[in-house]
Amino acid sequence: MNQIQTQSAAPGTGVQRFPPTARASKHLRGPWLVTAMLLLAGTAGLAWWGTRGGTTVRYITAPVSRGSVTRTVTATGTVNPELTIIVGSYVSGVIQQLYCDYNTQVKAGQVCAKIDPRPYQTIVDQDKANLAVAKAQLEKDKANLTYTKLNYERNRYLAERRAVSQDTADVAKNTYDQAQAQIGLDEATIAQRQAELEAAEVNLGYTNIISPVDGTVVSRNVTMGQTVAASFQTPTLFLIASDLTRMEVDTNVSESDIGGIREGSKASFTVDAFPSRGW
Repeated sequence: MNQIQTQSAAPGTGVQRFPPTARASKHLRGPWLVTAMLLLAGTAGLAWWGTRGGTTVRYITAPVSRGSVTRTVTATGTVNPELTIIVGSYVSGVIQQLYCDYNTQVKAGQVCAKIDPRPYQTIVDQDKANLAVAKAQLEKDKANLTYTKLNYERNRYLAERRAVSQDTADVAKNTYDQAQAQIGLDEATIAQRQAELEAAEVNLGYTNIISPVDGTVVSRNVTMGQTVAASFQTPTLFLIASDLTRMEVDTNVSESDIGGIREGSKASFTVDAFPSRGW
């Protein structure tokens, strides 16, 4: 059953009376309207904030094309000259002088360092003295050979005429033969002493460390006063690059990548000093 609500005014007044339900709706409409307006303002603000700093999305289109897929093998290595000469020392001793350093331009035959030559000079002097003694001994034995020859000839002449015994002639012959043999021994001794002297002079010459080629010193491994020992292996004193315009890259490629490398493949490299440049 529906209820019909009527509006009436109190007698003697201009106030219109409303039912209780109508008065409650009027009072609730104000807060809801304010809330809705605040929500609408917040939504608009968020939308404006989201689009204020945004950039316009642009698309670039290109036609489909075909090309080669390049496989690159990357490895780390060192750049070295193609030809590097190792200059070492054949003899042991103390480095007395240094004449070459890093980046020194050297010529073939130029002295780069000097080992103290005094011990080797002493050996040369001793061998010269030994050679002189051997030559003097040869001269002495030659004089003795002359005498023994005359003595033998004399005794042989006398033995033929039975003026002396045959034994005397035989002893003179033996002495003469020994004197001849001694001359051969002396000559061999002289040759031996000469060879020893030449070997000592060679060792003395090795005290000068000489560059065998024209080039540039790229490494110096000794300092003045350092003792080098060449007893078991030749120590490396200098590395000389004959031509720095021709270089090569020494690197190790992993086993999984080496199969993709062929002779004639294009290669490039960079160095730490110039990472943005390639060769």
